[in-house]
Amino acid sequence: MAKKPLSKALRTFFGIGDMGFSLMTSVELYFFVFFLTNVAQFSLGTVALIGTITSTVDAILSPFYGAIIEGAKPMKWGKYRSWMLVCPPIVVVLYMFQYTKIGGEGLAAIIVTLGFILSHIAWNIPWISNVSMIAVLASTPEERGLLASRRATYTAIAGIIFSYTGANLAAFYGKVTGNEMLGYTLLAGTFAFAMMILYWTVFKMTDGYEETDPEKIKASQGNKPKVTFGAMLKMAATNPPLLVLLFGDFFRYMVNFVMTAAAAYYFTYVVKNMALFSTYLLLGSIAQVVGAYLAAPLTKKFSNRTASIIGLFALGISLIACKFVAYNTFMFFVVVMIARVFLGALSASMVALYSDVSVYSEWKSGQNATAWIMGLMTLSLKVAIISRGTIIPFILATAGFVATADPATASKELTDAVINVFVLIPGIFALISGAIMVFGYRLTSDKLEVYEKEIAERKAAEA
Repeated sequence: MAKKPLSKALRTFFGIGDMGFSLMTSVELYFFVFFLTNVAQFSLGTVALIGTITSTVDAILSPFYGAIIEGAKPMKWGKYRSWMLVCPPIVVVLYMFQYTKIGGEGLAAIIVTLGFILSHIAWNIPWISNVSMIAVLASTPEERGLLASRRATYTAIAGIIFSYTGANLAAFYGKVTGNEMLGYTLLAGTFAFAMMILYWTVFKMTDGYEETDPEKIKASQGNKPKVTFGAMLKMAATNPPLLVLLFGDFFRYMVNFVMTAAAAYYFTYVVKNMALFSTYLLLGSIAQVVGAYLAAPLTKKFSNRTASIIGLFALGISLIACKFVAYNTFMFFVVVMIARVFLGALSASMVALYSDVSVYSEWKSGQNATAWIMGLMTLSLKVAIISRGTIIPFILATAGFVATADPATASKELTDAVINVFVLIPGIFALISGAIMVFGYRLTSDKLEVYEKEIAERKAAEA
């Protein structure tokens, strides 16, 4: 099926599903560890165990999501779009169990762990399907960059919305129900419901862009064998740009996840003013909107690869600079907002690189496995979450953290540890990621143009 031109709605609103997804996952990114330690008051050992088990299982499962999409028989709404319709309602129910403490600590930890694992299974498949639609919808690297930029922009807009609603809505629900813990349960359910509605909106917008007729799908495949899981593994193992990108992107995700999980601790124990936390979320999200919006023209001018490398080094330098102004709240806000601009730009340019390596994979193997390639993005993401779940409790424990202690009496050792985990360590990770991309990632725009031309010629010859 020939690709339809991108509609005005897609050029403008593609990524709105990611806004809902980001609203939902922001509850986890900003509050999950904080919920476990300060609201549910699990012991630090239990928190570390929950973080390790859930994140490890999630990481182990991550390569299979794309394989499930590629290997499953397409449902009547399309190979990718169908998952955005059927999975989100399941997430709404499962996600809320992640923010509970039912029974004793052991039983409660099991319920939280199962809620985490099962809800993530249910949301990863539609997330991969959604991002795989970039390759389905776009016809050129510029269009891939545009759609990736729109995704990142709406993701950042979700941060603005969350800055107003996240903590305030949790507090409101807690006050109405008379249960602080239930406030976080309902917060998770609310934003999971928003995710469902907005994914369904993208499902509607992309109607007609993906082939749904079984006979036409079969005819388009010709005599090509079905892509097996073994073939997918071979595609990944023989795709050097993908392997380098996964390694570099792991450190980029480390920056994001460690910062988001540590932010609440910074405003609790260093600034000692949680009212400024919402301000940080708001301004940081605005900064990331700016960065994500600028990503489209930047990637068009410099290429996805170059824009990503520049952004990674600029992010690392600005975050390390935050370490030296962390006790000056005003200066800290100035410098960390600069870092958030680069973080926003990277959320678009790095995703566009996965679309590029999927082109390389198809050129090299002769088989299209877009969902598999795009789904591997979650491997870097999930492994980074493992580190987030272990690094923060470890560093806090070495500094003598006690959840029931008064933040006003926090020692210099503890506040320094919070600053290090919030900005210094992520800054170092960003520099490592930049170095990996400079020396390892060699897939340029010129090469991509050649590959895309050859793929088109092959398809024309087969037709």
